Amino acid sequence: MNIAVAGFVGGVTNHLAIKMLFHPRREWRLFGIRVPFTPGLIPKRKDEIGRSLGKVVGEYLVTAHGLSQMLQKPETKARLEQALGRIVTDWTGREITVRELLAKWLTPEKADEWISRLAGWLRERTGRGIEWLWLEKGLGDMKLSELLPDWSEEKRERFVEWGVDLLIEEIRKELMSPNGEHMLRQMTNQFMGQTGGFLGALAGMFMDESKTVEKIRAALLQQLESANVRITLGHFIRKKVEQFEDMSLSVVLEAAAKEESLPFLKEKAQSLLRFEDWLHKLGEARLDEALGRYRETLLEYTPEVAERLLALLANHMERIIEAIELPKIVEGQIARFPIERVEEIILGVSGKEFRAITWLGVLLGGIIGLIQSLLLPLFNSM
Repeated sequence: MNIAVAGFVGGVTNHLAIKMLFHPRREWRLFGIRVPFTPGLIPKRKDEIGRSLGKVVGEYLVTAHGLSQMLQKPETKARLEQALGRIVTDWTGREITVRELLAKWLTPEKADEWISRLAGWLRERTGRGIEWLWLEKGLGDMKLSELLPDWSEEKRERFVEWGVDLLIEEIRKELMSPNGEHMLRQMTNQFMGQTGGFLGALAGMFMDESKTVEKIRAALLQQLESANVRITLGHFIRKKVEQFEDMSLSVVLEAAAKEESLPFLKEKAQSLLRFEDWLHKLGEARLDEALGRYRETLLEYTPEVAERLLALLANHMERIIEAIELPKIVEGQIARFPIERVEEIILGVSGKEFRAITWLGVLLGGIIGLIQSLLLPLFNSM
């Protein structure tokens, strides 16, 4: 009888000890006094368990060094290459437009709103970029000679020669055009009118206007090929080029625009960069037509992209781990995790061991009862 009672007590004691790990869920009070051992160990220490697990996971299990080593493994790179290849193949073969793709997640009104906001953001960033280049990087204060690559006297002379040839060619075209002929006729008539008197009347009677215009045009064309004209034009262009070389870009723009350079430049950039029109056109483009032609090229670059991406992640893994605050994430997840589910998981994993502990209590209790049964008569007889 002592053996059975002792075994029963040992089993019940161990069973209650296991149950008290999870029960009661909440604190019990009797006459305003907390009942000892309430709540159970795990519910009572849940926050501490969360902090401890978060610390263990963040400092020992999921570390920046361990993740970096994992990212550098060949099998990781191979899996990423396969994933990128599937993405490229899928997206370059879709027979839908960008707008139809967005319609899966956004309403047409929301898509238009996003396009307007993106266009506004691009305009803003463009303006800031121009200000950054113009003010912080000193682009507006740079001289034109500094902006031209490898500018030298030799290049200046070649530019002057090119300018002379271009100017003479344009004057020749203008003289040979109907507009040039009309200009020469006006000049001839004006000259005849200014002569006046007997000589003017006599010249008007005996001179053919068309022949006079042709002679003047031929003389002008002949003079354009003369060395004196080329030297004069070259001297003029060279002088202007030397003046512009010492001017800053902001001065040149202000002289051309007749207003402050930076606002003018920003306004012109925003008027030329029609982001909304481009985004709407992009929305009507089909993925297979826009990207299909580049499929093979993109697939060729997937190994390099995968390698660079993994290297970038590995080099910044410590910052990433610090930024996501992994211990706090683990602690928060455990705090939100139902204690009932914790009990279910632990019992599911260690149920056999807990039952073995219960039966071990029965066994130890029975052994203690057996020893008592054997020793008690001996003590009574002494």
